[in-house]
Amino acid sequence: MRAKTGSLLTFALVVLLIGPAGFPSFGSYPSAAGQSKIEHIIFIVQENHSFDNYFGTYPGANGFPLGISVPLDLADPSAGHASPFHLNVAEPILIVGDELPPGISDPSQLNQTIGMAVDPDDVPVSGSVSPFPFNNESIAGDLSHAWSVAHVDYDNGKMDGFVIGEKSINTMGYYNRNDIPYYWDYADNYVLDDNFFSSLMGPSFPNHLYIVSGTNGPASGLSNYPWVLQNGIVDNPAQDFGWQGVSLSWGTLAEELSTAQVSWAWYNGAVEPLRPTIWNVLPLFTYFQNHPAQLNEHVKNTRSFISDIQSGQLPAVSWIIPAGGAAGWHPPDWPTVCIGQSPSEHPPARSDCGMDYVTYLIDRVMQSQYWQSTAIVLTWDDYGGFYDHVPPPKMDQYGEGFRVPTVVISPWAKHHFIDHTQYEFASMLRLAEVSFNLPTLGTRDVKSNDMMNSFDFGQAPQPPLIEPANFVGPASVTTTLTRHQSSITETATITTTQVIPTGGNVPLYYALVAIVAAAAIVAVATVNYRSRRKSVS
Repeated sequence: MRAKTGSLLTFALVVLLIGPAGFPSFGSYPSAAGQSKIEHIIFIVQENHSFDNYFGTYPGANGFPLGISVPLDLADPSAGHASPFHLNVAEPILIVGDELPPGISDPSQLNQTIGMAVDPDDVPVSGSVSPFPFNNESIAGDLSHAWSVAHVDYDNGKMDGFVIGEKSINTMGYYNRNDIPYYWDYADNYVLDDNFFSSLMGPSFPNHLYIVSGTNGPASGLSNYPWVLQNGIVDNPAQDFGWQGVSLSWGTLAEELSTAQVSWAWYNGAVEPLRPTIWNVLPLFTYFQNHPAQLNEHVKNTRSFISDIQSGQLPAVSWIIPAGGAAGWHPPDWPTVCIGQSPSEHPPARSDCGMDYVTYLIDRVMQSQYWQSTAIVLTWDDYGGFYDHVPPPKMDQYGEGFRVPTVVISPWAKHHFIDHTQYEFASMLRLAEVSFNLPTLGTRDVKSNDMMNSFDFGQAPQPPLIEPANFVGPASVTTTLTRHQSSITETATITTTQVIPTGGNVPLYYALVAIVAAAAIVAVATVNYRSRRKSVS
């Protein structure tokens, strides 16, 4: 009986250690197995989507909990609740307050530009709406992701202020495999990070600072601006801000790479790649202002990424930042419906068009000599005002921010693996530092996990996953896509059937833990009872 009891206790301990969905629970994680084979790292940074917005219904991931909903009015519970719902990929989403496309200074202009009326979803609603997927590749709601609004959404960790903060139920919308099939294909074959947080609870500009440096300050000489809080940059400047006088004195990974003579490039899709913007932040740093030749050498238009691959000049570390507007670089074979849009996925840009842009870039790597030595980290710069159910961990007064989708793509990435390790943008810095034996920047990178848990250098290298021609959603009921992977041809039928959130395996996991724990307690009690009876007799 004691042997059986020990077995039950051991099994209970194993279940607790394994964690939800059959993967290691949060905490410390092992490094990748084997000697690293990474010689090239490519960071592809898209814009403005939360993890739940793109992968909230992905099987096995920490997605929407069953029955999740948020109140329509925090002060009046009787007003009803809103739950996640499927978005329409062709319907534009508008952004209010903190981030508008170039040339647009007011949301009403954006409505006029795309010929839209006021979105009825912006009108306060009563009652309840079930989780719904978007039916188009973009939405027509006004979502903000400014510092102040993000904290309303967050509501001190209760994660129930999104409808109030965004003033729209569109915050609860999500996309699924029908809308962004190639992103889900990458998750199916490589690594999906479901515990990857943006670094700051706010918009693009401060998060792009974390992407290159692991911090948002000290913002010396900028304390009088409303987008600076306690010497840290927390928001986007006004649309017409000229950047005069902005000189950020702290270090970046790019500077660190130059010092170590490790090759790097910052590929920017904008027409003027050297002009500073909230997304193109390197020109704002003092080092590069004092060394303009470094900018001229390393900051390029995205078309150079393609030519650098073709000419055998791909650097060790690359960032790829999309154009913020429609005039920037896009793939030469981009679908007609995408022409005139930004490839960034920044609403109101379409998600399918951004996905086609990203897939074009990744296909070029997979079809090149560099595939066998490359790790691609695909991520999004902030949550974009979209709901996410996981409260961000408290790192300091600025973050973490909300979770963002992140996929690691490499021949050395674990196959179909959901990585629950806690990451943030500084983890990308740490990955480069570990891979190229660089010192830390002394910012968030010091305490961030290095993403090596995504890799297994002892496995047989994974083959490329070349996606088919451009996808334009929403998919029809009988759309069939044929994907060629190595010598295998796989055919999949994409339908518009709504995906009901499963909530992953988390509820099942906790139920199993409770059952096993109860069984172990009963077994221990039985052994003790029988031992006492034997001693009495």
